[in-house]
Amino acid sequence: MTLFRPIFILLFVISTTPLWGQELFMHHWTKNDGLAHNYSFLMKEYKGKLWIGTDDGLSVFDGKSFKNYTIKDGLKSPFVIGFNENYSDSLYLFTWRGGIHVFDESADSIKTYPYLQQGKAERLHKGLRMEDEIYGWQWGGGYYFNEKTRESKSLFFYTSDSTLHLVFDRSSIKNPTTINFNTHSVPLGMARYQNKMLAFGLESKGIRILEDTTLKEPFFQESLGDKIISSFNKTRDGGALAGTRGKIYKLNPSGKIVAEYDLPNKCYVSTMYQLNNGVIVAAIHANPNVQKCLVIHPTKKTQFFLEKKLKSKASTAAVYVDPKDRIWLSTQGDGIYMVENLDMNYINIGDIESPHILSINQFDSSNIIFSSTGKSYLLNTKKDDISIYKNYPLKDIVYDVEDSLHVFSTYHKSFTSELDSIPIMWSKYAGKNKGGLWFLQEDSLKVFQKNELGKYELSKVFWRFPGGKIEIPNLSNAIVQNDKVWVTTKGALSLYEYSENYKLTLIKSWHSTFKDWEWINDFNINDPNGYLWIATTDGLYILDLSSLETATLKKIKSLDNVNCLTLKFDHLGQLWVGSENGLAVFQDGILIREFDESSGLLSDQVTCIFESEDHRLWIGTHRGMISMPNHSLVKNNDPPVVLWKQENYSAHSKQGAIQLPINISVLSEMASLRLQYKLSKNSDWIDFPYQNSLTISNQFPDTYKLYLRGKTTGSEWSVPHEATLDVNGYFWEYPFFKGGVIILILISVVYYANLLIKKEKGKATELKKILQQKTVAQEKLTRVRKEIAQDFHDEMGNKLASITVLSDLASMKIKGKDEEIEKILSRIETQSKQLYTGTRDFIWSIDAQNDELGVIYDYIKDFGEEFFDDLDIRYHTHKELSGHDRLILPQSWSLQLVFIFKEAMTNIAKYAQATHVYLSLNIKNRVATFSIKDNGVGISDDQMKKNGNGLKNMKARINKLGSATLNIESNVGKGTTIIVQFNIDFD
Repeated sequence: MTLFRPIFILLFVISTTPLWGQELFMHHWTKNDGLAHNYSFLMKEYKGKLWIGTDDGLSVFDGKSFKNYTIKDGLKSPFVIGFNENYSDSLYLFTWRGGIHVFDESADSIKTYPYLQQGKAERLHKGLRMEDEIYGWQWGGGYYFNEKTRESKSLFFYTSDSTLHLVFDRSSIKNPTTINFNTHSVPLGMARYQNKMLAFGLESKGIRILEDTTLKEPFFQESLGDKIISSFNKTRDGGALAGTRGKIYKLNPSGKIVAEYDLPNKCYVSTMYQLNNGVIVAAIHANPNVQKCLVIHPTKKTQFFLEKKLKSKASTAAVYVDPKDRIWLSTQGDGIYMVENLDMNYINIGDIESPHILSINQFDSSNIIFSSTGKSYLLNTKKDDISIYKNYPLKDIVYDVEDSLHVFSTYHKSFTSELDSIPIMWSKYAGKNKGGLWFLQEDSLKVFQKNELGKYELSKVFWRFPGGKIEIPNLSNAIVQNDKVWVTTKGALSLYEYSENYKLTLIKSWHSTFKDWEWINDFNINDPNGYLWIATTDGLYILDLSSLETATLKKIKSLDNVNCLTLKFDHLGQLWVGSENGLAVFQDGILIREFDESSGLLSDQVTCIFESEDHRLWIGTHRGMISMPNHSLVKNNDPPVVLWKQENYSAHSKQGAIQLPINISVLSEMASLRLQYKLSKNSDWIDFPYQNSLTISNQFPDTYKLYLRGKTTGSEWSVPHEATLDVNGYFWEYPFFKGGVIILILISVVYYANLLIKKEKGKATELKKILQQKTVAQEKLTRVRKEIAQDFHDEMGNKLASITVLSDLASMKIKGKDEEIEKILSRIETQSKQLYTGTRDFIWSIDAQNDELGVIYDYIKDFGEEFFDDLDIRYHTHKELSGHDRLILPQSWSLQLVFIFKEAMTNIAKYAQATHVYLSLNIKNRVATFSIKDNGVGISDDQMKKNGNGLKNMKARINKLGSATLNIESNVGKGTTIIVQFNIDFD
């Protein structure tokens, strides 16, 4: 141990290199990006856009593209040097040798006026306004004009006896002090402060108040009266900054100097700003031809030149800080730069071998320890330098604040800051309780305690934790408390009760909410509101710890379908979620802000998050590490300015597409800009890419209400901006014409329908009469059929019966006397009986009430029972008519069906040698099936081909029925089936 420490200190000193802070969150644009010229001058943010003066005209930048104005657009000179706004919708442009121009934004044009082109107005660098008065100036001269009175004057400033003087004619200058800007003098300057116009500079000491065109009493004489002031500007706290050669003074609103900052090489300040975080940004000059941008950190008492960090290829021309603290640098040949956030510091491939960050933690009060996939490092936050800690990576770095104990894990071992070795490799520290130090390694939890020799040894191993829907048993994280242990596998969250005998008792497990493929990456229980948070490959979940028995996992909709990787609660109670999409910040469970590469992250894939003791947030990514202050609750950026250029648009339906010019400004997070529009209040929002105009497909003639909005990663959606679109068209495209055509068609349809209805009503009336006549005729026919049947039965039946009786009596009288006559009488009797039977079937069929299907079936069934009763043949019947017993069959069907089945029964009795006969009738799918089946000897193919009289008779009768079919199925030795089928839907 004693040998190690000196060697370690030596290595620390040797390997320490000033690499920290080599990059800034910056952007760079040149002529290749659309800038008018790479040599640019002063800049101004106006209505959300940046106005840039260049060597070749004016450039207006909206964050995505440049719009340029040159001599062709009305400029009298291509050298646009400065800007100042007026009270109308316009901007003053100060040019070199071109006078003052007015940019009319409403007309998108540049105008000039004679009273702005005279005398000193031709050569101005900067300008300010005070109510109706405009002041412009350059090295030693100026120009004044009054917007209301149109009065203008050239101003000649000079120093005499260390006092600033003002005249209106060069010949009026008396006893001027010699000016030398390279050594001790400074250029003329003006400032607006506390509703006063101030003038200073040259060889003059102090500041003078300027009213109209008259120099008045000194300003802040007590504190600044003995100093040659080169620059003056208001600060955000109401105070001011005053610059001289060699120093910048910070003053309170009453003029007292509260701080001062030295400048290198006795440089003087031409422009300076103080940011919200107290940092001072100043343009300083060793001489008028050389300018640099100096950044001063008052709290750190450090300063640096911004050009060096930006690695600019040209000297700085001007420095400007806009109202959002964005720092803009124009250069003499390298375009413009913008530093979006000075608070972000970066460590990347320029500082360390491998930029993929594995872990970050506090090492001591001065150092942050972090590891990449190549090595581990110490970062001294006070000296801003990095040193190598170990020449190998640390998978896990944990700092136990209570015990001031660091625990490290590598590919080969684990150890503490006291160099105690722990026999476990490439693991993750889970916590400490009475059982010892807990580590998770692949699919197990391992506990280590010191033995009698003071060395750590394995005490207990736990495995087989609930895996949920994921078969892989690996653990993703664990948190060990005194009496509880939380464990997450890839697919489940589990809570265990821990007892001192190394026993884990499962309390509850949660896994059913997760999808089959969803993995748990991390979880956190440090929410001050009492919730547990889980990061998975498909989003973010929350669990209420106050009611574990009934608690269920709830998914956070704002990060649905996002691969969330790591979770961290800061000292303010904010939850920082690192994902493959960047960073998300939650306050009280609500998503407040998101960060991605457009917000300054080195990579959207966040690997780890840590907050240091000085409340800086450290974010590890695949491309390096970022740190930023975290002293207050995170807020959203302002949304981008997204506006329609016109309140009313007009178009014609004949156009293939409609172009709608829009006005967009997004000077922050411009790469993440999202734009949406919709054509009515209740329609859905539609995304569209950035352009200077929105192109939509042709619309039908109508008046449309247009809505437009935008957002960036770090902002909410802007308030929808409204406009109106009037689409004109041909007369036949208008709704009233279409409505008229529709009405005309409807009238025609109604008229024609009425004609058809009347016609159909006439047909219906006629048909009704026909039906009534048919019904009457049918009823009459039924009566006639009944009367015929009755009369036929009475006459024919009685006569046949009497013939039979008479032949009977005659036979009895001559019995034994004359055999020949006896045979004749017997024959008469037999034929009379047969004729009676046949006549009975015919008479039965004539009666209309016997046309019902159920009656026909019963008639045939009764005949069969009587017929087979004397033949030693078992007769079976089955009927299933499904409510169709009263179905009326066509006339004559009853007789033909009776004859067919009587013929079949006769053939069975004669030839079948059957012992069982089956008669059945059923209706299925609107088809009636009438069949008779026997178990006799069957009919051979030869017999079937011969087609005897019985079969011929049956086929002849089935043909008379028309729509019915007859099928004969027979197998020799197995019997015969005769089937009659017909559809019950008769025409």
